[in-house]
Amino acid sequence: MPDWPLPADESARMENLRSFFILDSQSDENFDRITRLASEMLGLPVALISLVDEDRQWFLSRSASM
Repeated sequence: MPDWPLPADESARMENLRSFFILDSQSDENFDRITRLASEMLGLPVALISLVDEDRQWFLSRSASM
């Protein structure tokens, strides 16, 4: 059991996440475009899109401009 409280709808969130079959997928230009735009528009050096399952955090897209 984690040291933090889980939301009441955690099982529904996980079921919904799995229904997209997106965990462990390759990078996708559509998501990469979103992270690039977020980085550029907000003046951030790093932008990420990540998904969290029971055991890990999956980085679906990342953009770094330095």
